[in-house]
Amino acid sequence: MDPRIGTLQPLKARLASHIADGQPLAGGEVEVLRVLHERAHAVRRGHHVVTQGRPSGGLWLLADGFALRYKVLTDGKRQVFHVALPGDLLGYPACFFQRALYSVVALTDASVCQLTFAELYALFEAYPRLAMALFSSGAGEAAMYVERLAAVGQRGALERVAHFVLEMASRLHAAGLGDGTAFHMPLTQEQIADVLGLSAPHVNRMLRRLREEGLIEVVDSSVRLLNRAALADLADFDGDYLAVAAARPHDAPHAAGAFLASAARNGAPLKP
Repeated sequence: MDPRIGTLQPLKARLASHIADGQPLAGGEVEVLRVLHERAHAVRRGHHVVTQGRPSGGLWLLADGFALRYKVLTDGKRQVFHVALPGDLLGYPACFFQRALYSVVALTDASVCQLTFAELYALFEAYPRLAMALFSSGAGEAAMYVERLAAVGQRGALERVAHFVLEMASRLHAAGLGDGTAFHMPLTQEQIADVLGLSAPHVNRMLRRLREEGLIEVVDSSVRLLNRAALADLADFDGDYLAVAAARPHDAPHAAGAFLASAARNGAPLKP
């Protein structure tokens, strides 16, 4: 494996949080993730996984690091839609179009693993809980888009920034990358501005107000929530939209052989 690729833990933590029955990942499921992680290849910060206007090349699992989904308008302005975390699928829904509708760029040094449609079919047959956990991230992303539209249409700048801080704290906690109170913010103020439809100076002023009101503490890129309840009241934040649980799959035969054979053709063999 490329030594630049991080550990398996964020990917495991994120997908385990989406297992419908609340049970931990089983041995075979962990092994699938381990082999997918072994197959991942490094993507340098600033390099694209998906490029707007070009064929997407399929689906990609973000194994480590952070990425941004964004679209460039004809006037050159950029709108960021989503901050992808380990366990998110990249290239959806671009894979269903001739050309990608948006771009995905590595926000940090990251690692990704390509998944063919054949492997996804086999994964649903062999490991339905894990497959549903993967796709539940898409439901969570759609819920975040709704919240973002509500924020841009109805919330003031201070409320938008407060809501985004709480959202990132919750999502990073689910990926094992924070304790829900303190975390490393992977975005710059300029990138936060692109997400929220604000200017960078405006984001800076709103963060300063949140600090002055004793709601958060910011040191370099580290953020600590000092009064989560008051921050949630200000932002009208209800984290239920982040609590995505995969739908319970019907009992399926453990057809692991199909998935193992498919994965073996594309990299390291899987062993249940």
